[in-house]
Amino acid sequence: MNKPLAGKIAIVTDGHYGIGALSAQTLADQGADVIISHPKNAWNAAGIVTGLEARGVNARAYAINCDRVSGIKALVSRVIDDFGQVDILVTNNVSFVLQDDERLYSKAAIDAIAPVIRDGGRIITIGNSAAQAKTRAVASSPKPAALHDLITHSAKSLHDRHVTVNRLQSNFLDRSNLTASFGNTSLLGDITSGLSFLAGPDADFITGTTFNFNDHTIRHAA
Repeated sequence: MNKPLAGKIAIVTDGHYGIGALSAQTLADQGADVIISHPKNAWNAAGIVTGLEARGVNARAYAINCDRVSGIKALVSRVIDDFGQVDILVTNNVSFVLQDDERLYSKAAIDAIAPVIRDGGRIITIGNSAAQAKTRAVASSPKPAALHDLITHSAKSLHDRHVTVNRLQSNFLDRSNLTASFGNTSLLGDITSGLSFLAGPDADFITGTTFNFNDHTIRHAA
């Protein structure tokens, strides 16, 4: 079986459950060694790691809360110390309800990984598109740029190193991330297929793009 990501090191935040776990499995199926983070759920994380290793790759779980900016920085630093490289970062952002919060987190994640990700790397965020319609008003500061603006700007800044930055989003993803939450297994398959494509060698020239998976429904930011 072709393993286009063999020799790559991938990080998946909150990879111990739901779409994060599916993302980790998808990358492992393509041959990547995968590091997942979890806040305080060692039992779930251990099960995911066992499943990843059964796919013939190296896997590890770090107990780091990546819902916080300090957490994503610590995770990237730990992986560099232990593995010496990062080729792929997948941030599982579905726990964020407000666009403002997710944008700040995504920016912190991109800022943390940008100096150390290898040339030709991949940065992929996965989030809930419903958050785009929910922002927090801040009287003393301008409204943060939309998430797609962050993705576009980051893609431009990393273009010379051939690092791509893209986003997958659906308004059906919530914190449970379970198929039963929307009863559509094909939608999850579409999302993980999108991830596999964007992480692989056939997506070298796709960057700065947001892909919506909304099962015939589309939500736009206000």
